[in-house]
Amino acid sequence: MLPFTFGMDSTPALVMLIGVYIGGIYGGSIAAILLNTPGTPASAASVLDGYTLTKNGQAARALSISAVSSFAGGLISTIILIAFAPILAGFALKFNAPEYFALALFGLTIISSISGNNLLKGLLAGTIGLLISTIGLDPINSVPRFTFDVLDLYSGINIIPVLIGLFALSEALSQLETIVNDKKHVLRSFSLKMLSRKDLKEITPTAVKSGIIGTMIGSIPGAGADISSFVCYNEAKRSSKNPEEFGKGSIKGLSAAEAGNNGVTGGALVPLLTLGVPGDAVTAVLLGALVIQGLV
Repeated sequence: MLPFTFGMDSTPALVMLIGVYIGGIYGGSIAAILLNTPGTPASAASVLDGYTLTKNGQAARALSISAVSSFAGGLISTIILIAFAPILAGFALKFNAPEYFALALFGLTIISSISGNNLLKGLLAGTIGLLISTIGLDPINSVPRFTFDVLDLYSGINIIPVLIGLFALSEALSQLETIVNDKKHVLRSFSLKMLSRKDLKEITPTAVKSGIIGTMIGSIPGAGADISSFVCYNEAKRSSKNPEEFGKGSIKGLSAAEAGNNGVTGGALVPLLTLGVPGDAVTAVLLGALVIQGLV
């Protein structure tokens, strides 16, 4: 949408691009919940409980919880952006190598909470992921690693094809197997009911907390919505009285992931608007829009 802003005034141009940004983060959850395939990396954590609810015939409930939680996370991040942007910018500036290492290490510990009963498989998958992440140019010395002289691998493995392969392709093969073997999954019940007042009361504390955490993570340059959604999901599970429900259709798990990734939208704008440093790849495009509009 960036080329469409060339002839526009600065305010409507930025409003449109930020709207596309927020809509894109939320829209990824629709495919995650209904198709078991994240529309964006930010919605990967939403698959864990969202698709389970869909398989149980509660797709409308899951989508409505996602919409409300996304709105809550985005609203909280916007309020924090308006009120505390300079403070958060100072917080982001203090992040150096030790803090980034601690954040990465914390991200790896989340493997234990989403591995279910088989921790060994989770650790094995995490190790494989770490090995894949080493492909490309070394960030310090720019030495090619495991590229095998293939230029396309110099920038590493793109996360979008990985997500399509891990989620979309595997789900397509799984559905194909059910068709071939005539083992169709029959829903015993299918409800069109949206979230109830009881659901809203239950998810509100989780959505608020996850929105705040997502804003904090978003204000750190380089930490995106995918990291935030898993961190918030893990925190919701850690603080829950019924952690065994997570991964089995927990509305709190879905709410935490959605509020967390949408909380990043306001947080990522903090370093952009205060320091001129993009918080993630999308805000780098917004920085380009600011330059095009001649804004400093």
